[in-house]
Amino acid sequence: MLYRIFIWLFSLTIKGYFRSIYVKGMEQIPESCPKIFVANHNSAFMDPILLAVHINQPLYFLARGESFKSNIISKFFRFLHMIPIYKPEISPDEVHKNKMIFQKCFNHLKGGKSILIFPEGVSKTERNLRKIKTGTARIALGAESQNNFSLNTKIVPVGINYSNPHFFRSDVFIYFGKPIALKNYAKEYQLNMTETVTKVTDDIRVSLEELVVIVKDEKLDRLIRQIEILYRSELRVRNKHEHKAAQDFYLSQEIVKAVEYYKKIKPEKMQAFEEKINKYLKTLKQLKIRDTQIRSSKIKLKLFSKTLYFIFGFPFFLYGYLVNIIPFRAADYLSKKITVRKDFIGSMKIAFGMFVFLIFYVLEIIVFTSFIHWYWWIVFTLSLYPLGLFTVNYIKNYYLFRGNFRYIYLFIRKSHLITELQITRKEIIEELEEGRQLYLNSKD
Repeated sequence: MLYRIFIWLFSLTIKGYFRSIYVKGMEQIPESCPKIFVANHNSAFMDPILLAVHINQPLYFLARGESFKSNIISKFFRFLHMIPIYKPEISPDEVHKNKMIFQKCFNHLKGGKSILIFPEGVSKTERNLRKIKTGTARIALGAESQNNFSLNTKIVPVGINYSNPHFFRSDVFIYFGKPIALKNYAKEYQLNMTETVTKVTDDIRVSLEELVVIVKDEKLDRLIRQIEILYRSELRVRNKHEHKAAQDFYLSQEIVKAVEYYKKIKPEKMQAFEEKINKYLKTLKQLKIRDTQIRSSKIKLKLFSKTLYFIFGFPFFLYGYLVNIIPFRAADYLSKKITVRKDFIGSMKIAFGMFVFLIFYVLEIIVFTSFIHWYWWIVFTLSLYPLGLFTVNYIKNYYLFRGNFRYIYLFIRKSHLITELQITRKEIIEELEEGRQLYLNSKD
């Protein structure tokens, strides 16, 4: 019961936190069999929250054992389906408990339940896949071995790709891959258990690598993100069949490979190119305009429709702002005051956001109940969350509209600056096209 309540609350929270959430491959999730979901781990407990909300079945999570030291917290975590796992380097005195934990996982799988594991074993905000631990393979094969490989357990790989998990109103793309059937390893496991565990672990790694964007060079990641700002929009136009999030994912994978190849064969040109793109984006920031405005030959102000939107939407915006500003500021303040590891920043924002908004909403409802009739109380209660989202979108549209006005002002008053930026952008795109062609030719 507590698990379902939290899933419902977090589903509302992440819809407010992220600008867009796109999920692909849900049809890959098999039915009527025990499953182990394995995913990359970039953002502490934001990752399990996202998957628990989008997978339409209860999940049991393997979590760091040191978090279960308090009896009260331990009981609370267990209500949320969290299972402690102990690492030798962190909890050497409690590693012996893992034998019992593994058996608990075996029992869950035998009962047809689903387990979520982050096989990297550690959370870190970077676009890379760290070494995959053998625990997932040992649990899956161990459960099947105890039941003569009759459970039909499947390992379902999941890629979680954030634009930035720590930014409010960012994007996330969740990609479910092809399941790995454990029954295919039955004969190998009977012949050599250790080698089979290694093989399944390698197969998990290969599956996950297809579902995430991997940048092994952290220094190169900044340049790649800059290229994505400019180049994905160009390439996206050529393929309009896929959803934008899926397109961006595939394009990012290709961009990473192309940049790594170009750096390898023409390192001297790479530095000059990096300086050019840095200067271009820095100028955009100073002028407070966007690359999409430079890219587009026409800027549509939609003056009439936007004016109507802002005029008639203002009362709803003001109402939504007044009833949501205090919890929003409070959650933001609390998340900044508490010092946490980088990978916990977005997770703390999500957690504080959910609890602070819930508390304030309850208080506001109690206060208003004493002043208004019951039917207005229902209207007020049902309006809090949707009008909070409307307020966020209203503010976003305002800044976009103002930005377009600024661009038109610069285009009229300082057209030479805009022309220079357009020329620079064209040169950058031409260089990117050249690099892309070199990479594509190398694949032939």
